[in-house]
Amino acid sequence: MTRPEDVMESYLAEVAGRLIGPARARRDILAELAAGIADAADAHAAAGMDPVQAAHAAVAEFGGPDQVAGGFRAELAAAQARRTALTVLTSGPLIGALWVGAALAAGIDARPIPPWHWAGLPAGARPAVHLAMIALAIAIAGTLFTLATTGRLARWLPARPLATAAIAVGGTAPIDITLVTLFAAQMAGAPGRLAVLPAAAATASLGRLAFTARTARDRLIARGGGAPARQ
Repeated sequence: MTRPEDVMESYLAEVAGRLIGPARARRDILAELAAGIADAADAHAAAGMDPVQAAHAAVAEFGGPDQVAGGFRAELAAAQARRTALTVLTSGPLIGALWVGAALAAGIDARPIPPWHWAGLPAGARPAVHLAMIALAIAIAGTLFTLATTGRLARWLPARPLATAAIAVGGTAPIDITLVTLFAAQMAGAPGRLAVLPAAAATASLGRLAFTARTARDRLIARGGGAPARQ
C-alpha cells in the first residue's frame, strides 16, 4: 500500500539524483524542498483530499524533478566553485612551504628573486620553471576571482564560477607537474636517496593533481547534466 511518505520520498530521490554539487549544499536544498512539499501536502489534506492524493498534488505543484533540479543549478555551481577555490587557497601555502623547505634542504641558487631553483637544475628545465610561475599567477587570479564572484561581490561581478574555479585549479597543474618532474629527475640522479621533505612535497603535489583531475571530471559532468559529484 502506497503511503504519502513514499510518494514524497520517491520524488525527492529523483530530484537528488539530478543535483550536482557539494554534499552539504545538496542536503540543505533537499531538506528545504522536503519541508515545502510536506507543507503543501498538509494543506491539500486539510482541504479534504486523500493523504496519498494530497502528496501527489504537492509534488505536482513543485514541477518535474528535472525542472526543480535545474532551478538550483546556479546555486550549486556557486557552492561547488567556492569550495574548489577554497581548497586551492588553503592547499597552496602548505604545498608551497613543503617545496620551499625541500629546495632549501637541497641548496637553492643565491639569487634573492624568483624563480629559485635547485642546485644542478638542468638548463632545459628552466623554461618549465618560468611557465610554472606564470601558471601560479593564473591560479591565484582565478582563485581570488572565484571567491569574489561567489561572495559579497557576486551582484557586481560577472559570474561564471565553475569556469573561473576550473582556471584556478588548472593553473596549479603545471606547477605540480614541473615540481614533481624536477623531484623525479633529482631522485634519478641519486638513486637510493630519498629525503623526507622532497618526498612529502611530491606526495602533496600528486594529491593536488588528483584533485585537479577530479575537478575537471566533475565540471564535464556538470556541463553534461550527468550524475552528481559525490563529495
